Amino acid sequence: MAVQRKTLKKASAAKEIAATKETSGAENKKDVAPKDTAKAVAKKEPAKVQKPSAAERAGSVSKYLRGVQNELKKVHWPTRKEVVTYTAVVLASVVAVAAVIWVVDSLLSFGVRAIIS
Repeated sequence: MAVQRKTLKKASAAKEIAATKETSGAENKKDVAPKDTAKAVAKKEPAKVQKPSAAERAGSVSKYLRGVQNELKKVHWPTRKEVVTYTAVVLASVVAVAAVIWVVDSLLSFGVRAIIS
C-alpha cells in the first residue's frame, strides 16, 4: 500500500513538471528569463520616497519614547546593597588583574636586563 502511494506521488510530480515545461516552453532556467530582460529590470529608477510630515515625525518620536518608558519599567533596578557589592567585586577584579600584569611585566623586564647585560 505504501509502495503504491510513493509510486503515485512520483507519477503526479512528474506530470506536474512536464506540465510546467509545456506551459513555459522552457527546458531550464536560462530559457525562462533571458539576460536582456534582467538588465532592463535592473536599470529602472528607484521610486521617490516622500518625506514624512512634521506631525508624522512627532507621532513616531512620541511612540518611540513611550516604548522606551515601557521598557524601563521592566528593568530590574539594583538595590543600594547590590550596587555596593557589584562595585566592590569590580574593584577587586581590577586590582587582581593589575597585580598579575605588574608581576609578569617585572619578570619580563628582569629577563630582558639579564640578556642585555
